[in-house]
Amino acid sequence: MPEHDEPFTLRVHLYAPAVGLAVPLTSGLLLDVNDAVVEDAAKYADRADTANVASVMDFMRRELFLEPRPGATTDARRMVVSAGPSGSFEAGFRVHGPGLMADVEKHHGGYRVVRLLSSIHDQRVDDQKALAVGAIDFRDMSARQRDRERIQQGLDLVASQNSYLAMWDRYQELEAHYIRGRIRGFGIIRYSDVKLESDGRCAFTVDLNRALPATRAALENTAAVERVEIEAAAEVPVSVTDTAMTDREWLVASRAQRVRAWVGEPLGYDSVTETLRLAGTLNDQQDPPPRGWLYLAHRGDQRRLDRREKAMQKLRTDGAHIPALPSLLEGKFWPQPAQRRITKLSPSAINCFAPHGPTPAQREAVLTALNTPDVAIIQGPPGTGKTQVIAALVNQLGDQAQGGDVAGSTLLTSFQHAAVDHLVSRGWVFGLPPLKVDSRGRGSKVALDTWRIEAARAADLRLRERPAGRHLAAGRAAAELAAMYRVAPVPPEFLPQFLDQVLSELGDVAEPALVGELRSHRDRAEAHRRRVAAIADAEVRADLLPYIRSLRCTATGFQDDGPRTARALLTRLELADSPLIDDVPYEGPLRAAVGATSPSPELLDSLGALRDALLDCLAARVRLPDVTVADPAVVDILDRMAAQLQEAVTRSPDAIAAALLDYRDDLRSDPEGVDDTLRAYTVSLASTCQQAVSKAMVEVGRQDGVFESVIVDEAARANPLDLLIPLSQARRRIVLVGDHAQLPHMLEPDVERELSSLGDDVRDRLQESLFQRLARQWEHGSRDGHSRFVRLDTQFRMHPVLGSFVSDNFYDRKLRNGRDAAEFVHGIDRYGEVPAVWLPVPLSTGGETRRGASRARHAEAVVIAAEISALIEQHPKMTFGVISFYAAQVTEVWKELKKAGLAEYTEAGGWRPVSRLCRDEDGTPLDRLRVGTVDAFQGMEFSVTYLSTVRSCAPSARTDAKRAYGHLTVTNRLCVAMSRQQRLLAVVGDDDMFGPDSPKAVEPLAAFLELCRKGGDGRVIQP
Repeated sequence: MPEHDEPFTLRVHLYAPAVGLAVPLTSGLLLDVNDAVVEDAAKYADRADTANVASVMDFMRRELFLEPRPGATTDARRMVVSAGPSGSFEAGFRVHGPGLMADVEKHHGGYRVVRLLSSIHDQRVDDQKALAVGAIDFRDMSARQRDRERIQQGLDLVASQNSYLAMWDRYQELEAHYIRGRIRGFGIIRYSDVKLESDGRCAFTVDLNRALPATRAALENTAAVERVEIEAAAEVPVSVTDTAMTDREWLVASRAQRVRAWVGEPLGYDSVTETLRLAGTLNDQQDPPPRGWLYLAHRGDQRRLDRREKAMQKLRTDGAHIPALPSLLEGKFWPQPAQRRITKLSPSAINCFAPHGPTPAQREAVLTALNTPDVAIIQGPPGTGKTQVIAALVNQLGDQAQGGDVAGSTLLTSFQHAAVDHLVSRGWVFGLPPLKVDSRGRGSKVALDTWRIEAARAADLRLRERPAGRHLAAGRAAAELAAMYRVAPVPPEFLPQFLDQVLSELGDVAEPALVGELRSHRDRAEAHRRRVAAIADAEVRADLLPYIRSLRCTATGFQDDGPRTARALLTRLELADSPLIDDVPYEGPLRAAVGATSPSPELLDSLGALRDALLDCLAARVRLPDVTVADPAVVDILDRMAAQLQEAVTRSPDAIAAALLDYRDDLRSDPEGVDDTLRAYTVSLASTCQQAVSKAMVEVGRQDGVFESVIVDEAARANPLDLLIPLSQARRRIVLVGDHAQLPHMLEPDVERELSSLGDDVRDRLQESLFQRLARQWEHGSRDGHSRFVRLDTQFRMHPVLGSFVSDNFYDRKLRNGRDAAEFVHGIDRYGEVPAVWLPVPLSTGGETRRGASRARHAEAVVIAAEISALIEQHPKMTFGVISFYAAQVTEVWKELKKAGLAEYTEAGGWRPVSRLCRDEDGTPLDRLRVGTVDAFQGMEFSVTYLSTVRSCAPSARTDAKRAYGHLTVTNRLCVAMSRQQRLLAVVGDDDMFGPDSPKAVEPLAAFLELCRKGGDGRVIQP
């Protein structure tokens, strides 16, 4: 002990126990810290203590907690507290530290810190203090932490064996299992040689005797089996031979495989030569190895499943960029804070609804998609303008992003290429089309090429409007043509064509004297070309030579048949009209000979001279130069034209015209450079759901694979596993556009059958699309107040009578009509001016026939072909569609249309209309006639639609509705089939099948028949 200790003061406080806390201290007390408290702490703490929520809580522990009593456990923290304003600890209390205080209040069973204060502001110094001792701590309840907890809850849901995504995970595994079964069922076939043929076809020498019986039968009769693809490789990959891999290991095995394979489709097998011919199905693939193995193609399936697996893995491991996504997919509530709403559409968005502007529902749909905190659902029944909504949305997103990194910020996607192409054609922003990304090049450059051509045409029109524009463009064209001809002169036989091009580009602008010179030179070049062509024409010489040699040039010969041979030669020379004899005056001597009875010596001499001259012409030969050289006269004229036009421009310079000319010429001459520039500026990229994560997408600049917005069209038709691929790429918003009242999503029949065996609940969840699942959740609002669902409610496609019919039968009468009946006049006298027609084809004319798994009815096909044959030429402005529920009936209709001269069978093995039905009156490409199944027609529309019902049987066979009516009982398919028309819907079928006693499953068809029988808006027309 030091001799002189420093004095100190010891203050002893006596505290009452903290009695009345709602949470017993023995079980632990957690004080929640939110974002507002973190902001408060910044007033009292150093920067290092406020770096994150954890450091703030450490600061508060130091400032507000006392050290544990000696000998106590470390978690027995102590704090000095005083009762809240009510005098009770239950509603709240204040924590007192040496320099800091914290006000705490109760909330649903716990306590949270509501604010921090400096101790110098303590106005309640006389209040009784209490000492709280126990397992006391702070708990992070900031927004970020709440999100983390909700994310973990979502991940726990995904991991649950009974979750929605777990069911689809099992579906994925089963699909891999069945694909592997098909590969094993096909087996492997060795080939000893391969010969390359034209058009990417190859002939493989194989011994099918060693193939599996089913495989041999299929390859020997390729027309009778479904389309398959076969791979040819030097080695058989492990994915074919390894049976020890689990199905999940197999579906990701493509990541490690490096075996190169050629892929083709079987065309047929020749048993005599033991040759199997395959047509290559991939662009730019290398030739198959000279010898190796054939097996069922499956790499595409593996890549498809692997992409799904990666998307699913993102959801399992918090890899999705929208944290709420896993929970929302599982149908759970994820509250989002209120945010500032966008309430107005931009001018460019409104222009997408020209000329009438958006309907209230369309406006609401765009705003809902813009304001959603995560996902928006837009249901678009037929003809309600969902494509316009998408176009307006991407335009407003582009407007909002101006000044930022707008390029490629939006992904437009769908499950089919046709739907993606439709999005590309309508989704232009800032006058630029979306870039379609596709590894096989299907339609990828169409939109870009269209934009480039149209932009060059527009620039050319503006250029011609400038005072000096025409002279400037013509001057540059003259200089380029002169330089091109000087460096690479065209051969003499093509010189007239080249000079025609010069005259067409410069003739209206250059000096008339120069134009006259060039035109004279062109005429001489054409005459020379014709003469050279005639000399080279052996048939002309062979035809004229006998007549020339038979000309009588002696008195004796002339007396025999001189006038007759002269007349024959004159006739042949006039008919030949050959440049060979342009310089020979033959008419005078020959006409004199025709009229002479006895020849004079002068006439005989002239006939002899004529014969010799004609023979010399026929014997003439033209020796073409080995190397084509430029004609100095042509070069001189072109140079003088260029100089004259340049002088005119120099006298009146025009910088704007010069810029327009440079722009136009760059568009025309550098398509690759233009494409690269567009890729750097286009707002939207477009692809199928699968291609959204392809190598091709990385190559256009989306290395991170993340988009601010992902917009999916036809979302109700996409398999949820495929849909997860683009959904997992969205950072800010997901917009699903579709209609679950139309065609459902695609399922593998074998997988669906096996999973459905687990119970009705599993079957129902499988058959419900993800789009429908989310629409059902949010149709009547969301608990957090955010609107996430909109149904478009006004149809503009079809006649109001047909629109009301579709609304009544498929949309609970919630669809309105946006156009008057006068806009849908069809003018077909045979039907009268009604929009609904039934063409009855009774059972007595022939019933349905089974064609494999499909069905057909010849009698209906005959009626349809006769109707279209009578109408399509009379109404050249209208389009005609024929829809059936059965592929076999589609083929039957095509056959009858071929008999009527309206269709043809292609070399590729498909059907198409004859060429005159593939364009409109002005020659613009237009498919005026299409025949297809319901599945192929969703999204299409026609002036007139014929619906072939096919099913026709006796009343005694109708007791089982599903067996008697088949696909006609599926409401979604009926909805699509009966909503493709604009002006007229004509149903062709056995009307007795749809009378008052028909089953409820075909009620829409029965209602349509009743509409036609009542008259007024419909008619029953006998074929």
